[in-house]
Amino acid sequence: MGESVLSRLGQWISNTPLRSLDQAYEAALRIKAIEDQYFQGGSIGSNGQHGQNVSRYFQIQLRRQLRQIDLRLAEFRASSAFSRLPDPEQNGSGPTSAQDKAQQLHAAEANVSESSSENSENGRQRRDLSILEKLQFIDQVTSRYKRPTRKSQPISASISTSPEPLERPEQPTSTQPSSSNVSVKAGSGNGAAPVASKAAILPRSILRTASQIRRELSSQAEEELIQEYREARTRTLVSIRFLLLLAILPLLTQILSKNFLFGPLVDHLQQREPAIVALSHEFQEKALTEFEFFKERMEFERALHHQSPEWDLESADQLSMKAEELLKKYSRRNSEGLKNILADLLSLLVFGWLIFVGREEIEVLKSFLDRLIYGLSDSAKAFIIILFTDVFVGYHSPHGWEVLLGNLAAHLGVPENRDFIYGFIATFPVFLDTLFKYWIFRYLNRVSPSSVATYRAMND
Repeated sequence: MGESVLSRLGQWISNTPLRSLDQAYEAALRIKAIEDQYFQGGSIGSNGQHGQNVSRYFQIQLRRQLRQIDLRLAEFRASSAFSRLPDPEQNGSGPTSAQDKAQQLHAAEANVSESSSENSENGRQRRDLSILEKLQFIDQVTSRYKRPTRKSQPISASISTSPEPLERPEQPTSTQPSSSNVSVKAGSGNGAAPVASKAAILPRSILRTASQIRRELSSQAEEELIQEYREARTRTLVSIRFLLLLAILPLLTQILSKNFLFGPLVDHLQQREPAIVALSHEFQEKALTEFEFFKERMEFERALHHQSPEWDLESADQLSMKAEELLKKYSRRNSEGLKNILADLLSLLVFGWLIFVGREEIEVLKSFLDRLIYGLSDSAKAFIIILFTDVFVGYHSPHGWEVLLGNLAAHLGVPENRDFIYGFIATFPVFLDTLFKYWIFRYLNRVSPSSVATYRAMND
């Protein structure tokens, strides 16, 4: 029985890449079916034949299927590293000619919304397709909904919103262009020579203004503005959602794994094998110190009441109860620290997995943060820098670091080491202060000199 369960589990894990790819392929088929049935094979939302509510419904379905495709492809990439995939070109008994493959794709797309009685036939057709064919079909369907400048947009957005000093290194130092520019212009045709001479004579600001006026007078200016607004809104939603995932998912993993996985496991081990979760040396010293204090206080009270210095049965019972209480107290603290360590490691793995599968979301998040930070005024930037530096490396920061390290020690179930805390406070804030100053000198002074000047004026 156990071997059959393990074999089924191993088979399920080995089939995870193909199963994830099939689910992504099904989502792409659903998108293709909507395009063929309601948009004449065009992209969803490309025509204005449908009303606002219908278009909004199709957009919701599109986003849902695209999200499903991204999630399943990420699962496919992650699980492929641990499972052996078949030959990408191997398709078993599937078709070999391009015409048969096209007919098979058409049949699968036509049957994507059929009843559950036809699901087995569709599943057989999907299995007949090879891995590369499925990936090519998914790329073909999703290519029209992907922004071609998704990764380059954050860079251009940050450059366009950054101050003028970013463009100074690109300006020519004389009226004659460089040799590389001349070669590029000459290679582009006869019409490139007037452009080069014009760029050398007129300032770039005039050319940018003329180009902006030409874009505003274009018949497609309104559509371009709406498209830019939609892309900005999409980037904002993706960034906020990814930030919430990074904050909520590891936290939920830590809480749930501690209370329902590692907590019962550690308690069971402590009851069964107490030596596995034994008290540390520091906790033993604290327990003995507290027990000695309790014993001396009882002796002091007996001396005040002129009682016999010899211990009676009642006093011995009190000492025994106090010893058991201290043992339970510090054993609980010791086991809580072990539970927290295991739960923190699992939440750290979840956080790393989110970073690994969300590399595209990280690019969007970087562009969102660049646009958010560099869009602030100079006084706001200086205020934020002063706030962070004063909190972490300011005059009162040692008290905050001491409280933070004490709570961290209690969370991990280890006693506070004052020597380590004082040594950490004496070195780490100094390193942070040096890092802040280097960042201001290296990057902020080049990107926004006015912010640096405002920061120095406010700091003085």
